[in-house]
Amino acid sequence: MNISLATTLGLAATLLAFACTVPQLAKLVRGRSAAGISVAALANSTISGIAWTVFGLAEGEIWVALPAFVALPATAGALVLAWRDGGSRARMWLPVVWLAVILSATAAVPLVGAVPITVVLGCSVALLITPAAITAWRSHDVSGIAASGWVFLVFDALLCGAYGVIADVDANVLYAITATLGAVAVLTRVSLPAHVHARIVPLPAGIDPNVQREDLSLAA
Repeated sequence: MNISLATTLGLAATLLAFACTVPQLAKLVRGRSAAGISVAALANSTISGIAWTVFGLAEGEIWVALPAFVALPATAGALVLAWRDGGSRARMWLPVVWLAVILSATAAVPLVGAVPITVVLGCSVALLITPAAITAWRSHDVSGIAASGWVFLVFDALLCGAYGVIADVDANVLYAITATLGAVAVLTRVSLPAHVHARIVPLPAGIDPNVQREDLSLAA
């Protein structure tokens, strides 16, 4: 059996797309803490996953649709648990606006072609990345964030970008660039020592930057 490079990359991207979403869901199930997690980011990601799945099927690109589809259950599950466990509900208007943008770009396809929806979906991961990174950098406690999921996202983005180049799917290339930059931003925050972050985002008066995470969560 002859397996093409595009098929190999697509399969690997599908496995990594699934792997990206499991650590965050597992951490929420085990820890019941959503400290540093943006509910809006997970809602945006769930909406984007549905849109990518439909886009891939419409374009006849199984390796575009499948990675998005397999990531949906864990992403939606993490969304429900983050909401339940006190994740940040800031910027909850974003998922509503994002859904409206996707529907508008889809409706425009018969009139202006696929360029708008391609650009919108290519940059869609920014709607996960941006609120997630902002929430993480503003939070003094990021113990609820599963760093391994963001590491997987970097590798998934690279594979998706490679597939996009080979299969000529521009949306994948845009996704790869945006996802890589955003994941690095979140991972940088997670790896930052508490006392260093406290110099960037000052703690409330009376809180020692070297206190335990349980105390930081009260200040977050």
